[in-house]
Amino acid sequence: MVIEMIPNKLLRIILVGVLLSTSFICNAQISTCAYYDGYWGEWKQQYYTYSRHSWYKLYGNYSGFIVYYDYRHPSEYIFKFQIDRFVPPSKEEIKKHWKNNLWYEYDGYVEYFIDKDYPNIKTALKRFSFAFISSSSYNTKRTARAKIKIAPYKKHPKVYNIFFEDVGIAIDLESTYF
Repeated sequence: MVIEMIPNKLLRIILVGVLLSTSFICNAQISTCAYYDGYWGEWKQQYYTYSRHSWYKLYGNYSGFIVYYDYRHPSEYIFKFQIDRFVPPSKEEIKKHWKNNLWYEYDGYVEYFIDKDYPNIKTALKRFSFAFISSSSYNTKRTARAKIKIAPYKKHPKVYNIFFEDVGIAIDLESTYF
């Protein structure tokens, strides 16, 4: 048998490599949730990876990022948010927020797209539970001021609640709530 011919050390290295790559693919997901008419909907798991077979990708940092389809250029994003003048909190602030379950609150903006079938963000959220309308010559880009709240964290932000135009979008980078 071929496996018996491979030395144990090499077999362990191959097995660990396979397990690590599989866990990366499994963890390459976020959860989103839509808020409108005064209620949060259900968390939906959204998949993203940096492989050929992904649906969409994320690009940015903890102060804001874009979501775009994997087969498109990042400049053709479907959703973007950015915090104005983001300053990372100090260690003392992080401890205080974590201990007291205080969310961080920031001002910023969002950009998203609408089209003739979904003429506003609320109709898009009702249909897709996220802003999944892509940029194209037929769609209209909208920019809106936003209130961005980040859940308390120990090391780095994981959960964002982004409120704008009487709706909200929650993004959980580690699928904590799914």
